[in-house]
Amino acid sequence: MTTSNPSSEHAIGDSHNSSSSASAVRTGSLFGTIMCRGIVPAWLFTGALVKLLDGTPALLPKPVRGIYTWMANLYGMGAEADLTRFFDIALRGTISMEFTLAAAMILLPKFSRALAALVLMLFVGILTSVVISGDASCGCFGSKGPPPIVVLIIDATLLACVLLFKPRLPTIQVKRTGALAGAWVATSAFAVAITFGLPLPASITATASTIIPAPSTATSATNTSAATPTIPAPTTTANTSTAAPISKQLPEQTPATATSSASSSTWPKPPAQLQPYYMPQVEQWVGKPFRSQPLAALIQQPLPANLEQGRWIVMFYRKDCDHCHDVLEKYFMVKLPAPTLLISIPDTNPAAELPNPCADCFETSFIKGPEYVVGTPILMSIENGIVKRVCSDADNLESLEATLQFR
Repeated sequence: MTTSNPSSEHAIGDSHNSSSSASAVRTGSLFGTIMCRGIVPAWLFTGALVKLLDGTPALLPKPVRGIYTWMANLYGMGAEADLTRFFDIALRGTISMEFTLAAAMILLPKFSRALAALVLMLFVGILTSVVISGDASCGCFGSKGPPPIVVLIIDATLLACVLLFKPRLPTIQVKRTGALAGAWVATSAFAVAITFGLPLPASITATASTIIPAPSTATSATNTSAATPTIPAPTTTANTSTAAPISKQLPEQTPATATSSASSSTWPKPPAQLQPYYMPQVEQWVGKPFRSQPLAALIQQPLPANLEQGRWIVMFYRKDCDHCHDVLEKYFMVKLPAPTLLISIPDTNPAAELPNPCADCFETSFIKGPEYVVGTPILMSIENGIVKRVCSDADNLESLEATLQFR
């Protein structure tokens, strides 16, 4: 009859438990831990912080803005005045979520890998759409951040590392798990309070820095055509403005005094305080006077004297926009479908500006200062001052041609 030694069995059991615990601690790799609990949350936190400091929906990728616009319409906040308020809340909510997820990856090791993988897969999907659409910026790290293709490569690389390298998951006592969860809740609440507690972006005062200054007396004398009720014709007289001579570029004057005589009494002037950003919903302009839209007051004047007489094409564009240049080259280079006014959005990179292929188009721009959260090109057909049709997707040839042909 054999007898067992309890102390020996106890020692063996302790040795087995110790081995199992050590095995649990060693599961995964140190690189995976650093990636899921260090690099990815730091990357996410940095992007959220940049968006918080800039405070503009222009930094949201176009697909995200499209989803938020759909949500705003769903909740009855699709009007331009309501949309700005909705996007401010949505932007703050997005930033809060990014801070919360970054904190979860650091403080909740059980979920760090799954959260990192899900966030990066979402980012890769959004950035792929941005790259395919040809957008110059994704806004992931501010207006001066890297181009979308670079951010896409970085996110895809991080995603591959997260999927290939499993982080270490040490056995954690229940008390410690509860403490980490509590720390995450407290950190998340602090992040939400900071994000929603920051004041709205300050309004911008319309000053000489936002409005092109009035020309000198000599220039005003030579540009007398702005006072006549006809479209200003190209001239070879002296031009003392700093802008480069462009065919049919309208004379530069202040919006307060430079509107043509045909519309000077009623064309809106820019408000004294400008919003930090504007989000025009141009599809809602159909059937309404062009002059009645808030954005109309931000157009540099003078405007063509007969803009509200007969048929006109108005196009919002950016001078460094390849797509805008292609549309101008294809549809406006040889023969205009109607008298055409080009209004540039002044947020472009001067070094990347493209030449304007439309020699017969009249040119002006929006005043500088605010952010213009709108994609380009946008084309509108206007008849007797009323917006008849809008094309905000130039890739939709049916919509584009219908707009150009006033159908």
